[in-house]
Amino acid sequence: MKKLIITLLCIAILGGGGYFGFTKYKSSKDKKIVVDVVPVNLMAESADMYEYSNTTMDGQIISANSQKIELDNEKLVKKVLVKEGDPVKKGDTILEYDMTVVELEISQKENQVKVCEQNIKMAEKELAGYKTLKPSEDAPKEPEPDDYEPEEPEIPEEPEFPEDSEPIPDDSRPDIEEPEPIETTDVVTAAFKENNLGTKEDPYIINCNEKTKVSAAFLSRIFYTRKYAELCVYNENSEFLYKWIVNCENLTNGTFKEWVISNGISTDKETGMLSLDTKETHFGKFSVLLPASLKDKSENSDSGVDSIPDDVDDSAAEDEDYNDDYDNEDDYTDEDYDDDYTEPPQTPDTDPESEDYMYSRAEISKMIVEKEDEIKSLKLDLKSAKLDYEDALKKKTDGKVTAQIDGVVKKIGSVEDAVSGNETDNEYSDENQEYIDDEYYEDKYSDDSAFAIIEGEGGVSVSFNIGELNLDKAQEGASVMVTSYDTGAMIDAEVTKINTEPVSYTAYNWGDNPNSSTYTVEAKLSDSSDFNVDDWVSVSFSGTASESNSVYLPIHYVRQENGNYYIMKADDNNKLVKQYIATGKIMYGYSIEVKGGLSMKDRICFPYGKEVKEGVRTKDSTEVLYPEYY
Repeated sequence: MKKLIITLLCIAILGGGGYFGFTKYKSSKDKKIVVDVVPVNLMAESADMYEYSNTTMDGQIISANSQKIELDNEKLVKKVLVKEGDPVKKGDTILEYDMTVVELEISQKENQVKVCEQNIKMAEKELAGYKTLKPSEDAPKEPEPDDYEPEEPEIPEEPEFPEDSEPIPDDSRPDIEEPEPIETTDVVTAAFKENNLGTKEDPYIINCNEKTKVSAAFLSRIFYTRKYAELCVYNENSEFLYKWIVNCENLTNGTFKEWVISNGISTDKETGMLSLDTKETHFGKFSVLLPASLKDKSENSDSGVDSIPDDVDDSAAEDEDYNDDYDNEDDYTDEDYDDDYTEPPQTPDTDPESEDYMYSRAEISKMIVEKEDEIKSLKLDLKSAKLDYEDALKKKTDGKVTAQIDGVVKKIGSVEDAVSGNETDNEYSDENQEYIDDEYYEDKYSDDSAFAIIEGEGGVSVSFNIGELNLDKAQEGASVMVTSYDTGAMIDAEVTKINTEPVSYTAYNWGDNPNSSTYTVEAKLSDSSDFNVDDWVSVSFSGTASESNSVYLPIHYVRQENGNYYIMKADDNNKLVKQYIATGKIMYGYSIEVKGGLSMKDRICFPYGKEVKEGVRTKDSTEVLYPEYY
């Protein structure tokens, strides 16, 4: 017992000594660590600089009571009913749209819904068929024959032909049947007679003539249902010319249009060879190979006349065919020679067109799962098509745009302007377009983009954009200072309207954070005598530059912990301590606003690294650390 106590005391003494030694070593090491601290006043920036840049904006003088009419890019202007200077009343029609395009879009979307519904019905029908299939494991086995021994057939003797027999006259040859006329379609629609499965091995076969039109709905159906089709083209004499192989592999996207099947195809008058113009838009793969149905007919032809060369004796050929008929014993069965022929046992009768016993149980299960997944996908397509159809219906109106206020038409475009404007927009939508004509470029983008402007009574206002970070200063009733760029005239204006929908970032607000939203604000001028509509002006908020007591620090000198921000500063004993601070805006991603918890006399350090921890000694420095990209 004494030995145990002595042993435990030794362990305790050793452990305590080790801990004491480690603590003393760590304390000695910490005393050697020194961290540089920099006064806040060497790195802090006054909030006034940021407030100034963010409260001075560009604006434009507008009518306080006006209506701007922007054109719908998806519609065409049919008629303009007013001209510049005309007085209008609220409800008067200003212009009318041509609704033909909208009606066509509605029809196409409705047709797409029907195609999706038809595809779902077909898939569900195939699924129901899969579920009734009998697996190959359940196929009935062929019964064993008991004592079945068929008698040997007696083969008749070969007929003898005299050596000087005459050949069969040409008149006795069977007549060559004229090809049956092939019925073709003039328009290939989404709904067509389906005699094939539409698979890669058994594609849809549609007979066309040289004037046949292929609808966009048909192409859309082939693309979205992942089916295969062959459009076989025949001339007036029902002679095959060429075909188009149309499938999801050849259709690269979901945007299609009506297609005349012979566009870009020409025939050489001397050689009769076909040529294809690749500049034309085609929605399939061109081929001159015979369709499968014609191949079968040509290979299984019963006439056999064309296969006999002209220089071969007809009689010899026919004698040879005749002899071959008797040489082939497989062509004869027992029932040809024996009236008492007994048929061997047979397997149970099955429908020759049935797919029962063709697939294993695992294969049938896989087919069912794949078809169920296909139906889910088709239902999603149907849902999407219905949403597109509903969106198209929302665009269906009477096509009239009316005045919303009483006033005078100050600007109005024409039908020709609307068409040319759309063309110009398309021209300048290419990011790679080089704008050579600077004067035209300025005219295009400096003028008001509205197609029509109606001005009413009520003086003038200034319209300007403001960043989200300064939106609190633009409350209704707030005062702004407006300065004319042309005359230098200055006037107060009162904020009357703030649009709730943000607009895209604009270069006019270069001082704002581009990652924040931008809103349009309107302010009514107290006196409009020195300002004209469409004048460009400078807008600034009154009395905001010197109201803020906050400062901005480089964001890398502030660290975040559990949603709170803190700094590491030196205390009165020149030891590091953690200090939590109140923060505000983050400007441009490298400066953060500090609203409280910090003094300009504080000395702080870069708060990262293993050596930066509370209790470490500090040393004063004047070097502010910045990342390399600064």
